[in-house]
Amino acid sequence: MFQNLHRLLRRFALSLLALGIGFISGTGSSPASSQRPQQSAQHACGPVAAAPVLREPPDIDVWTLPRDASGQRELILAVHRDGTRFCYSYTAAGAVHTGAPTIRVRRGEHFALRIVNDISSPSAGSRVASSAITKCFPRPMPADVPVLHYSGYLNHAIDDRYMRMKPIDTNIHLHGFEGPAGEEDVFLSTLSTPMHACEYDITIPRTQPPGTYFYHPHVHGMSEAEVIGGLAGTWIVEPDSDPIPRGSEHVIVLRYALPLRSDNPYAPDESAIGVDAAAHEGALRLAPPVAYNAFAPPPWPTTNPIRAGAMVEPVHCQGLAGEPLVSVDGARAPASLDVAGGRAQLLRIVNATSDSAKLLQLHDSSGAPVELHVVGLDGVPVSGNARRPLSRYLAMKRWPLAPSARMDILVTVPRGKTLVLSSEHFCSGFAFQMHHDLLRIHGMSAPVQPAPDIASSPAIIARTSAGRLVAFARTHPKLIRRRAITFSQYALPKRGKIPAHSAYFITDTTNPRFHEHPFWPTYSPGASVPSNPDIVVKHGTIEEWYLINTAPEVHAFHIHQMKFVEERSAAGMPVSVDVAFLPIGKFLPNPRDPNYPLVKPSITKVLLDFRDVPRGTFVFHCHMLFHEDHGMMGVIRVE
Repeated sequence: MFQNLHRLLRRFALSLLALGIGFISGTGSSPASSQRPQQSAQHACGPVAAAPVLREPPDIDVWTLPRDASGQRELILAVHRDGTRFCYSYTAAGAVHTGAPTIRVRRGEHFALRIVNDISSPSAGSRVASSAITKCFPRPMPADVPVLHYSGYLNHAIDDRYMRMKPIDTNIHLHGFEGPAGEEDVFLSTLSTPMHACEYDITIPRTQPPGTYFYHPHVHGMSEAEVIGGLAGTWIVEPDSDPIPRGSEHVIVLRYALPLRSDNPYAPDESAIGVDAAAHEGALRLAPPVAYNAFAPPPWPTTNPIRAGAMVEPVHCQGLAGEPLVSVDGARAPASLDVAGGRAQLLRIVNATSDSAKLLQLHDSSGAPVELHVVGLDGVPVSGNARRPLSRYLAMKRWPLAPSARMDILVTVPRGKTLVLSSEHFCSGFAFQMHHDLLRIHGMSAPVQPAPDIASSPAIIARTSAGRLVAFARTHPKLIRRRAITFSQYALPKRGKIPAHSAYFITDTTNPRFHEHPFWPTYSPGASVPSNPDIVVKHGTIEEWYLINTAPEVHAFHIHQMKFVEERSAAGMPVSVDVAFLPIGKFLPNPRDPNYPLVKPSITKVLLDFRDVPRGTFVFHCHMLFHEDHGMMGVIRVE
């Protein structure tokens, strides 16, 4: 089945076969696997929304939750599988609800968050007192998985391990959380406890920026399938004072529409590409590593052939495959939203897809572009002002919203007029995304909900936290440690019982003796964090990471427990984010083998400030979850 793994839509089909999630492409539906896990409950996740009427996720205000046995406010989220989908169930106002609610918290808030695994069968984890929930632990990676070796980037060795992972485990990650890693430990397994439940003890740091954040499961090898199936939601940190009127803010969650359907039904069959790529890699032999500059590496041959299948010229997009269509808050796109005409509205836009970046743009009904007034990126207010997070904005023409990234924008729609939020076409390497209107925002003649207007003015870049950190780094270069972090991927051949498969790596290539290896943590007895970090940094330091994309498709860099500064973003200015979009590199002719052109990698520079990051062990990875699940994740320890 490998021939389809390297095409985005077909790889979705393969990863979801075991779940029975329907997939529709230009060639018809994929059959369901006969070895699907037991359903936790029939119709547990309710009906699938199909109408274009937008219904925003319901709010849960943590400070109003009931208290658990220890007196803490507690939210219990039980995870179910319902045939083609996954969902959370929870109790609010005495009734049971399904879906991914918007969880609202305040800075300094202390609460308990319980995750219950009802995927394969019902557990008692939702019904017992918090005192009955035992401590969770990680489930170690198997020790008997064989290690295969191949020739990799710059002739350095690849250590490949292949393991099949069924989506039967779960946990939770509060994406963007800046507290201690131990409070929302992503290494934990709900299957490590008799109740199949983990209790997280969360305190929102007083320094956590007010803004829009994301939550989702983070069990290795299972994240993509569960996020595609619906386990992805929003959490919001409220400002300390002057809260935004609920009637003037709107949570806009972009996720895949189910059943999955391609936006390009005429995509050709490109199965020969994966077959040829695997055969090519299998024929390579280990050779002496080439000399290189870690921060300006040479072009290197692509892992995929250009002339096989339906590939086009290397100066353009590599493939003609499409992307899955998305829904907006579960509604069919383009969805409709009525707002108070002439009054500023806050749109909290969340990319809750597992693997698809979206190039977002705003335009009027005639198609003319409208400037985006961005007041927050990935939870970080542009203003840097926790009391007035909407007081400043950055003006942008368009913005690439990577998977898990968020963008808060202010929109004022004149009465009787309509503005349209769209995703624009762009090349993501293996796919050519089409233009799609996502949301039509109508300005009503009479206010939908009367509320005070929101005032905001342009930000001065030099006065933003991102601008200040970049200025400090440029004036104190000797205080900044540089590190090269390289993204690479391969098509690996069948060997014995190991099938042909995709392999993804994120590697610190600053060390000239590097070798590429997949995420494979080891644990000391009784430990809940890995004992084999890939990177160790000193608390109180600042580092500049060169994110080097050697692959023929886009990636998305994310590191837990902290934000970072992208020195030159897609908007041409420094911004504070927790996800960085990494574009594809430039293709160059390869005289030795024209079928495998050279890739001059793209380089994205980011500044990571470890002065305020809690000490601990956590992860960094690509937030294209197929990549993460297949090895593109590393462990970092701050000490």
